[in-house]
Amino acid sequence: MIKAVIVDDDIFTLNGLERSLPWAEYGIEVAGTAMDGREGLALIQQHQPQLILTDLHMPVLNGIEMLQQLRSEGNDAEVIILSGYEDFKFAQSAVKLRVSDYLSKPATIDEISSVLRTAAEKIRARQKTTQEEQELRELLDEHLPQTRQLVLKGLLEPHFSESAFFRKAVEQSRLQLDNGSFTVVLLEYVVTRERLDVKRSDMEKFTYAVKNIVDELTGSRRDVYLADAQQNVMALIVSLPPEIRHEHSRTRIRILAGEIAGTVSSYLKLQVWAAVGATVGSVHHIYKSYQQALNLLAERESVRVGDNDSLVLMEEDWPSMQTDGVQFVRRPMEQYQQLISAVTDGQSEQVEVAMEGLVELLQSQSIKPSVASLREMAMQLTGMLTLGLYNQGVLLEEAVPELQLYKEMERISSLADFRHWLEAVMMPVSMEMSSKGLHKHKKTVDYMKRYVQAHYDEEITLDIIAEKVFLTRNYLSQIFKQVTGENFNNYVTRIRMEKAKELLVSGKYKLYEVALMVGYKNNAYFSQQFKKYAGCNPSDFA
Repeated sequence: MIKAVIVDDDIFTLNGLERSLPWAEYGIEVAGTAMDGREGLALIQQHQPQLILTDLHMPVLNGIEMLQQLRSEGNDAEVIILSGYEDFKFAQSAVKLRVSDYLSKPATIDEISSVLRTAAEKIRARQKTTQEEQELRELLDEHLPQTRQLVLKGLLEPHFSESAFFRKAVEQSRLQLDNGSFTVVLLEYVVTRERLDVKRSDMEKFTYAVKNIVDELTGSRRDVYLADAQQNVMALIVSLPPEIRHEHSRTRIRILAGEIAGTVSSYLKLQVWAAVGATVGSVHHIYKSYQQALNLLAERESVRVGDNDSLVLMEEDWPSMQTDGVQFVRRPMEQYQQLISAVTDGQSEQVEVAMEGLVELLQSQSIKPSVASLREMAMQLTGMLTLGLYNQGVLLEEAVPELQLYKEMERISSLADFRHWLEAVMMPVSMEMSSKGLHKHKKTVDYMKRYVQAHYDEEITLDIIAEKVFLTRNYLSQIFKQVTGENFNNYVTRIRMEKAKELLVSGKYKLYEVALMVGYKNNAYFSQQFKKYAGCNPSDFA
């Protein structure tokens, strides 16, 4: 309910306004009345109304002086002036005090009613906007860490930086990615044979330790970003100033990569490789540096590293490295990441697609993976899944308590067994994460619903909402379906059609008017959608 205060030194005007108008019909409640500016000022400060009706010439403190004091205090209420015709020039000074309307005395009930309706609509529209802005601020604060991670991880993918989401999200997340050159450094770490005290199932513990070391070494730097962290591979994006020469930038990157790899190796006694991708001159080409770093890591299995505990792999050094010419199966890291992301997001349909894609890729390789390779892949995926769940506060053993993960790995002796293992592990975890995600994403989905209900007469797309909350279009589509069980576009259509039914039943509007009022500019398309939804033509609906 909108609160209003009336200020006028004429008792008959006060009583007439308060008693003669159907305030409740306009959604307005009169909180109080006053007979001079000073009394009105105190009353307004007490009740903080959204609407003020005031005379200008009043004793003690006139209307202009009262409004000046209120505006100086930050009061932004709608103001309607009620005054005599001779006060018109005096009232002109009220324009700079943001007065919304002026009524000359005596005014008719119809005149006052019309002005009140307009003022009430304006207030409600402003309240709706204010509420939406507040919800957006809360969502943006809540999404900020996730937005930064989406941006950084997305930069490892082709064409991500060309999206509208990227441009908006970079600004919101305050990442310094506007100029300079960029290089991706991939860290891979494995347990050496000498570490007989370490089980292969303990790799996820090392991942936490490696991440802590990386954070400690790079935390104070504003030019190194952790873009992705998997079970035994981490991706860093290093930004360098534009004025630095290429050879100097490569030297600087080599030193940084060597320092991180050496520290991890020294503290944790792990075998570490740091693969340095190409240095690119644009944020749009970071994915190329990432691809090259992935290739270097894949090829490192054919590099004779001797007894070194760590090695920095750079393309410019490759010709000088000794290889044994042995062919091997490349590890499909991108497919791993797609699968784990789908599982931890609780997107079961995407999990099925990702599993099939991974298996098909392995089947298509000229060199088929050995039993040892398949079990190693299962181990890597388990570690990546463990870390992904841990980052969301979930323990893998709690998600699939009945499954003996490592014993199941030992039963993998073919690609078909590997496929069965994937399904046995990934699908139950995905369903568990889907269930947990219902509460996690409820606030965002509630905002999406309210936005549709408030703007059904406008253009509504996931891209528009994604730009507001700084999450990707695909992510919003997934969480909306996950929480509601309904496709977002179907939801928009349903809201529009139910509103169209109300308008048609009222009998007040023509068909083309109803179409426009529910967001359809094309009358024929509206009729087509309505028939599809309601089973009859809008002209036949009653």
